[in-house]
Amino acid sequence: MRLTNIALGNLKRRKLKAVLLVLGMVIGVASIVGLYSITRAMQEDIANKIDEFGSNILIVPDTGDASISFGGVTVQGSGPLKQLNMSDIAVMKTIKNKETLAIIAPKLLADAQINGKRALLVGVQFKDELKLKKWWKITWAGPREIPGAGEVIAGSDAARVLGLSPGQSVGIKGQEFKVAGVIQPTGSIENDGAVFMDLGTLQQLTNSPGALSLIETAAWCYTCPIEQVTAQLQAKLPGTKVQALKASTQSRDDTVKKFSMFALAVSGLIMLIGGLVVMMSMMSSVKERTRDIGVFRAIGFRKTHVMRVVFTEAVFLSLIGGIIGYFLGMLAAMAFGPVIAQTGVKIVWQLQLALAAVGGATLVGVLASLYPAYQASRLDPVEALRFI
Repeated sequence: MRLTNIALGNLKRRKLKAVLLVLGMVIGVASIVGLYSITRAMQEDIANKIDEFGSNILIVPDTGDASISFGGVTVQGSGPLKQLNMSDIAVMKTIKNKETLAIIAPKLLADAQINGKRALLVGVQFKDELKLKKWWKITWAGPREIPGAGEVIAGSDAARVLGLSPGQSVGIKGQEFKVAGVIQPTGSIENDGAVFMDLGTLQQLTNSPGALSLIETAAWCYTCPIEQVTAQLQAKLPGTKVQALKASTQSRDDTVKKFSMFALAVSGLIMLIGGLVVMMSMMSSVKERTRDIGVFRAIGFRKTHVMRVVFTEAVFLSLIGGIIGYFLGMLAAMAFGPVIAQTGVKIVWQLQLALAAVGGATLVGVLASLYPAYQASRLDPVEALRFI
């Protein structure tokens, strides 16, 4: 007679208790899987929002008493406005954490008269700028492409005030440019009110080769050491002010961290309760089977054999509970995740999480059955046979 068959036979005879034990494990595993999946999705959503936010490090000249404003940062002062230089970009790439500098977008600011009205010109490297400003929605004059040296992109407010439209030609500082596209409203004064053109072209028009007004950098991925990067850039670029722009996502990030800690605490409590349920069920099962265990011991079963029967029952029920709990937890996360996160988070099926859920449930079942199995192995055959 195989020990596995004995264990399965015991479960068949006690179906109700087996079902209740599996149900307790299912609830525990499903709760943990659901909380973990939602928390993980929220963290990834934060990371994506941070990446989409674009610039998160702004480098501007240390103007003393002068002032410069762009991207929501204003540096005050009254002295002459200093400028950065294209050579500063090469210096930025020498910092220790240079791999975190995903995008470097230099800019030159200048005034101009367009259609008889004053306008803000922003010289950019369009390839990097369009990567940085992922949220820009542009109405293009033709097939979407990177604007050339003779083309400009107008912000929504600038296009309205200056009377610009996609495909139109406009004179800027004595040269003709084509309006390649118009940016739809972004809610940012700097983006909506500016006219963007090629950086090298604006440097030529303003007779300031290599000059820059500021540098925007996308460097803060979810796990990037933003404070260290900022300090390293400041050390490499004396005479500048390096500022990290993370306030817009910091509060949401803090909320996710608090929710993660709460989810971790709840998960630990649930697993503890699940373990206690398994232990109490197995203890009750051992007491009910005192006569059976006595018979097994009398016919030559060793203590280890008795313990293996108890362990087999616990492992089998825990495996079933872990598998069912994983699927129910994922379904619950998909159903309630967007409601809890208050955003369209994406819940992804994960093989690693499935293995962890099933393995964790099995481990809890084994650990919780240690004491009942030990108690069963210690039963005296003579005493146990008195129940016959």
